[in-house]
Amino acid sequence: MSREESELEEYRSKVREWIQKNVPEEIKLRGDMAPPDVLRAWQRKIYEAGYLGVSWPKEYGGWGEDPIKEIIVREEFAKAGVPYATVGLGVSVVGPGIILNGTEEQKKKYLKRILTAEDVWCQGFSEPQAGSDLAGIKTKAEDKGDYFVVNGQKIWSSYAHLANYCFLLARTGDVSERHKGLTMLIVDMKSEGVRVSPIKQITGRSEFNTVYFNNVKVPKENVVGKIGEGWKVAVSTLNYERLNIGTILFTVERLIRELSTTMGGNEQLYNIAEEIIALKSFYKRILERIKKGYIAGPEAAVIKLVASEAIQRVYENAMSKMGAESLIMESRPGFRPEIAYGLLASRSITIAGGTSEILRNLLGEVVLGLPKG
Repeated sequence: MSREESELEEYRSKVREWIQKNVPEEIKLRGDMAPPDVLRAWQRKIYEAGYLGVSWPKEYGGWGEDPIKEIIVREEFAKAGVPYATVGLGVSVVGPGIILNGTEEQKKKYLKRILTAEDVWCQGFSEPQAGSDLAGIKTKAEDKGDYFVVNGQKIWSSYAHLANYCFLLARTGDVSERHKGLTMLIVDMKSEGVRVSPIKQITGRSEFNTVYFNNVKVPKENVVGKIGEGWKVAVSTLNYERLNIGTILFTVERLIRELSTTMGGNEQLYNIAEEIIALKSFYKRILERIKKGYIAGPEAAVIKLVASEAIQRVYENAMSKMGAESLIMESRPGFRPEIAYGLLASRSITIAGGTSEILRNLLGEVVLGLPKG
């Protein structure tokens, strides 16, 4: 074992020990279903211990460490079955977007507060008539000199009911311009004219929301990137969103291990386990490149695609063995409601960050050079 490998293993042991000693009882019992204030306090504790924002730049509140250490942290939290930065999309989506595209002032103003959970963020991308076809959005940002006036509607905005800010993709050009007429904006969710309507999901929870914008004023200093270059910002943000969604591969790994022990292994689980082993190697290869300055590209779509479909297959496999128990969603002796809940919740994972169909098209066109379908 090299010196670097030895240091990383020592780091892993420290992370594992810290998790064992510091997880609050309510987090142990309820996981990411704990109340928002409990989750925010837990996120801040993780950050103060040095295990959140591991690879984010030091000058903006991060720890400036090797990205490999960040993946070690995520892996150990997943192994422990403990939530990691689950309040809003600030850590997984918005933070990387601002790091890559934001101004110096934006980085200083927002990044550390994302890590400490002082601010909660949502994402305003999809619309009722523009989900898969993101370039077809119609939410309009009209230039009024020092500010924009935003009118429109967004849907499937996770955590918008809790959010302080929205990372909003809006149209500053004509709809016919498609990708060229878009701009990324930071919208204060307390602004006059913003209305949030929760959507009840199949799980019974309401993390998703519809957000309405009625003559909402957004200052020009809230533009991320350049006016008219919102598509570029959106693509880089989506790649990191997919990469972060892809970290469920560590949850899949834990589930396979648990289910093989409690329910017995089978050929399907073993096949999924082999996919996850390969995916972990691929993920670490991407991180090694990021460490050298590489910006995540279509590889993120591979990670997200395989991991999201794998977790669905694992839950389906478990449910097929449970019989009548699979119908019980209550915490009762002898039943495992987390399996039923997990199956329902996993249905959204192949939609978030780009559907599996869209990702297959993307990989076919960008990586394989196939014609547009």
